[in-house]
Amino acid sequence: MSLEMEKLSQKVKELGVSDQQRKKIYEYASLVNQDLIDEVCPALFRLCLNSEKGPLKNELGRVIFHLQKNERLNTRIGLEKLIDASLIVNPKEMFKILNNSGKDGQRLGEQIKSVF
Repeated sequence: MSLEMEKLSQKVKELGVSDQQRKKIYEYASLVNQDLIDEVCPALFRLCLNSEKGPLKNELGRVIFHLQKNERLNTRIGLEKLIDASLIVNPKEMFKILNNSGKDGQRLGEQIKSVF
């Protein structure tokens, strides 16, 4: 993992994600194609489930589990919420998942990095 990624992950963990940053991230996520959504959402969901911090026990966690229960995780809203949760539990691994998901995933990862 690069030093830049290490610093970014630390910054996200310490400061969290502001509403303005979240809005921009959601905007970027809304532009991706369904193929990328189908590829990364299951991996991001597993990342959230297997995090050191345990399952998300907040409103965001309830939204994600509601989407999963209703088989709506592989949607744009699902992607937005999973990215949000992944930034909380393990930003490094989230960027790794995006970077391993082809050009569209790499572009989304770069766009998210630019927000910070």
